[in-house]
Amino acid sequence: MFFLLEGERRRTGIILAPPGAQIARLSETADDASPALDLMLEAQRKATTPLAARKAVQVVPIDLTGDMADYVWSINNIVWNEKTPPIELKSGERVELAMTNRTGMSQPMHLHGHTYQVVEIGGKRLDGARRDTVLVPPGKQVVVAFDCNNPGHWAFHCHLLYHAHAGMFASFKYS
Repeated sequence: MFFLLEGERRRTGIILAPPGAQIARLSETADDASPALDLMLEAQRKATTPLAARKAVQVVPIDLTGDMADYVWSINNIVWNEKTPPIELKSGERVELAMTNRTGMSQPMHLHGHTYQVVEIGGKRLDGARRDTVLVPPGKQVVVAFDCNNPGHWAFHCHLLYHAHAGMFASFKYS
């Protein structure tokens, strides 16, 4: 199993083999550079246990914002700090997060305390997979839906933890 760095030929990986098997040395570089990550595979996934069919009560626009040069990361142009108020939701409601990546990097967005279902990619509705983290490539939009069925104060952030630490962080709260 090989892993390629995005846009590179360098690779690493593991070989699964029975004890005593002869393993030939494999090249550290692939023949071609890996393409940029996209949403092609995500668009093909289907939920094994989809959310119950119902309309979202609230659509929350989430702009993934920031600047690589200044290393500032934010959500809706707000660099999070401990005084940033949570986004208020209502218990029992279906909510959609319409995430648009306005940065030059892919952002894997993670919600604590819930799983959500991917319901739209690039304007096309679908019955996608259930996740707690989804990749939002540069310039793309991904919409996810979840039910407010786990009351509390929940973190929502980029799973590149240095982006979260630098401000691409928010929270949701409901009781």
